[in-house]
Amino acid sequence: MAADGQLARRRETAGKGGIHVPGRVKKGLGTLVGNAGEYFVMGELLRRECIAALAPRNAPAFDILATRGGRTVRIRVKTRSAAKADKWQWTAKADWTIFPELGDADDDFTVLVTLPEDTKERPAYYVVPTALVDGRLRWRQVEFEKRGGSPENRHRCLILKEDAEWLAEYEDAWDGLWEE
Repeated sequence: MAADGQLARRRETAGKGGIHVPGRVKKGLGTLVGNAGEYFVMGELLRRECIAALAPRNAPAFDILATRGGRTVRIRVKTRSAAKADKWQWTAKADWTIFPELGDADDDFTVLVTLPEDTKERPAYYVVPTALVDGRLRWRQVEFEKRGGSPENRHRCLILKEDAEWLAEYEDAWDGLWEE
């Protein structure tokens, strides 16, 4: 039923400026959440004595380039707001990949950020090799399709309550960036 309602809203709004997008994203606040996550990650890297720089907006393969002690890593940042989302969501590209230019697992990381509702609290970070995130998202898609989900669905998610055990070893695992 819910999917039928969403499809009806999409049909109603098609040709009227786009697809119905609820809440924060429609207001442009999704960009602010994403930007905040990138800057928080930059701050964490800098306070850990790393040299770090943001990539140009919408760079395809990473958000931050960081170096320490002769090792350089590419970092992709995915941010969610604790108040508005219980998951981190990606959209598969036309070729069904999630991570363009997925490099060596050795130097390509994804930092999952949760911004707390209370701005006085510290964000939560999960520092995970991107190849492992990619594998987990592929596994989740297979499980989704086994339950009758459409193979044409391009959305891929890590859901905090379902992936908490898997993510636990990566919480604040910043040192993993520098281990070869």
